[in-house]
Amino acid sequence: MIQTDRLYSADDLYMLWQGEDEPLREYAARFSHEYSRCPETNDHAAFSAFKSGLRESNFRYLVHSNSWNTYAELIK
Repeated sequence: MIQTDRLYSADDLYMLWQGEDEPLREYAARFSHEYSRCPETNDHAAFSAFKSGLRESNFRYLVHSNSWNTYAELIK
């Protein structure tokens, strides 16, 4: 099988999920890596994809109840 290093779209980011035992820091690093491979994806779409992949936690509640609108604001 040949493995290609293709570029991704926002749709591909929605396929990323935080694992049950995966620390938030690892999920954020993995997501950031994949987002860097999505040159056509805007910050708002990345933010929505990141939020949708979070497992139930206090941080997920904080993200959903805050006024952040972009991935850059969230990461800051």
